[in-house]
Amino acid sequence: MKSFIVITFVLLALNCSDNDTDDASNCSDVFCTQEFRTITVSVKDRDGVAVALDKFKVLVLAGGEDITLNTANGEYDWMIKNGTYPLFSDKYSMEYRNKELEVNFKGYIGNSLVVDSHYTVGADCCHVTLIEGETAIVIDNP
Repeated sequence: MKSFIVITFVLLALNCSDNDTDDASNCSDVFCTQEFRTITVSVKDRDGVAVALDKFKVLVLAGGEDITLNTANGEYDWMIKNGTYPLFSDKYSMEYRNKELEVNFKGYIGNSLVVDSHYTVGADCCHVTLIEGETAIVIDNP
């Protein structure tokens, strides 16, 4: 009986490890969907009307790297019609896998800054995710 208790205790002790590697950082056994995800922000005025930004930028706060997604003319026309702009996409999921980063979204009408919002975003083994920040932006006077 004593040997059973000792063996059980030893097995439990061996199963408890304090490794810095956890299962979340090992993505080799993860099966991902084939969808492409993009986190977007919606910019509207107080009446709920979509705001057409002349330009927008997304910058990583640490270091100032510009990660603004390139958009084709047809895509940009859709964005300004709907007031919906890309913040962070699966394009960056490998680069920022299992990391969090703070980004800043800036929106301009003419040369005037009308949107300046901070977000915390990240990526898991498959897709990007919004961790913190309000994606429904309401501005007073566009």
